[in-house]
Amino acid sequence: MRGYFDREGLLKLLEEVSEELRWSRTRVQIYVIGGAAMSLAYARERQTEDIDARIDDGHRRLTEAVRTVGRRHGLPDTWLNDSATTAIPREPDRAARTVFASPYLTVSSASPKHLLAMKLHAAREKDHQDIRMLLEIIDIRRAGEAVAIYERLFPDEPLKERARDILRGITGQEP
Repeated sequence: MRGYFDREGLLKLLEEVSEELRWSRTRVQIYVIGGAAMSLAYARERQTEDIDARIDDGHRRLTEAVRTVGRRHGLPDTWLNDSATTAIPREPDRAARTVFASPYLTVSSASPKHLLAMKLHAAREKDHQDIRMLLEIIDIRRAGEAVAIYERLFPDEPLKERARDILRGITGQEP
């Protein structure tokens, strides 16, 4: 199971983590962002090499379960991690949706607007297709609308020129 994971691969890993949590009778809630959120919630064929998440409950037990499942599959201990939490907007994501639920693990995914803002914040070349897809999902045709979402969710951080270039390339408009 090494390498990149599609939606089905991620769901299988999450099921195994849930089983590990069952043994400790721990209830865990996480909020996934990035490529895993895109794969789990919006783009079934999209692949990712890890799950970036905010761990809302059960951090220690989740870390143990992730490590156990990872070793079973030859994955690094960080295949599910919380290292990208600084890239999450402070505003609560009231439109987050549940993408996996079991008695021991609930996984919610960032909403399209929150994901768009985070992808624009990162402004990496590899995020170009995700940004395009999120603009379609949200039904945004004007670059200014995307900038407005970004500015609402990251009010203290100016939009990078790379993000403006990506929006310009996708919409054909000045952001």
